[in-house]
Amino acid sequence: MNYFRQVYYEMKHQKMMTWVSISGTALAIFLVMTFFMTENVKMVEMSPETNRQKVLVGSGGHVLNISENGEQNGSTAAGLSYKIAKDLYGGLDGVEKESYQSTWSAPEEVSIKGTRPISLITKEVDATFWDFYDFKFLYGQPYDRASCDAGERKVVLTQSSARKLFKEDNVVGRDIKVGDDEYRICGVIEDVDPLLSLTFSNVYHPFSKRDMESGEWMGHVAVALLPKDGVDIQHLKDQVKGRYATWNSQLSSDHKEAVYHDTPWNIGLWSGGEWVVSEDPRPARSNTTTYLIYGLLLILPAINLSSMTKGRLRHRVSEIGVRRAFGAKRESIVWQLLGENLIITIAGGIIGLVICLLFMNMASSFLFQFSSVKFSTALDLLYSTPSMSMLFTWKNFFFALVMCLVLNILSATVPAWRASRLEPAVAIAKSKN
Repeated sequence: MNYFRQVYYEMKHQKMMTWVSISGTALAIFLVMTFFMTENVKMVEMSPETNRQKVLVGSGGHVLNISENGEQNGSTAAGLSYKIAKDLYGGLDGVEKESYQSTWSAPEEVSIKGTRPISLITKEVDATFWDFYDFKFLYGQPYDRASCDAGERKVVLTQSSARKLFKEDNVVGRDIKVGDDEYRICGVIEDVDPLLSLTFSNVYHPFSKRDMESGEWMGHVAVALLPKDGVDIQHLKDQVKGRYATWNSQLSSDHKEAVYHDTPWNIGLWSGGEWVVSEDPRPARSNTTTYLIYGLLLILPAINLSSMTKGRLRHRVSEIGVRRAFGAKRESIVWQLLGENLIITIAGGIIGLVICLLFMNMASSFLFQFSSVKFSTALDLLYSTPSMSMLFTWKNFFFALVMCLVLNILSATVPAWRASRLEPAVAIAKSKN
């Protein structure tokens, strides 16, 4: 207890330097946590995407046009058709579940008889979609494979969409018009957060037979895969690469060649916009970029903290000299200085966390309006506010706090050790100069 009192006493008598140091640590925590939170949205697991970190996505195709002399003559990058997506990703060894859905959600006019149409976000999904994800049905049930194969026009609405159309929640059995097609509502689910890129929509309906039977390779279909526990992702990618080779043997007669883009990808790469394939067969962004940003966010405040620590010690050279003259051990001086840095780190960490939570609570809607989710024109997204459970994890906070503590200790250890090594007479003489 006396030790902490002594630390508190020393910090109290250097108020300005102490608060500047705490502010520097708070800034580091704020910057790192803000970046963590915006990145966390891409991989956070919450209903209905409760297996988000395990899910892999296959999407997008890139086909080269090859001239008769073997040279590239242009290319086409687009989404995959239902048939090609199933040929490339269907029935892979080591996959527990698979689900086919439209690559993006799109606005369409939706109406009920006798009313003006309203614009809602629609998504085409197969029957396995409802088993793949953890949706909460408030009324009714999803359509199944049998009804899809029979061509029955069934549709699932979100609760908010049902209220917009019918002014009530339980609308199972009612009819609506999506675009030019008539559908019967079979289920109503809880609303899905717009930032959940694989599942967000207002209206869900089956693929049309035209889409499923199209012989073209271009389309708008993505496939979500849930690997079995313990399955090596590279094993899945090798299978897909082999299927690309088979596809290329079919395309060769038309002087075309499909480019394999190291798919399937995890949800972080896919939701970040890397599903748009280009001539580079690698994902558009690697983890290296993320690590560089983390490093910069930590290094810049660390340089500031190191300078402040040296400044604090310069003001305490005489004190160290007097304490050494009265028999204080070098180790006790070093441990006291490190203890001060520990307290500064904890105080700065708490302040930085509070500021970050307040900032994200007020500014998250603005930040995510310009994020790279694939339906940023939807009003649902523009007015959505991510919950703290989507943004914040204690794991990320403790990681940022530990990193700042390590940087604080590293920036304090060398100056503290050097100061403790000074002879008492030299330390007192330096303080007078």
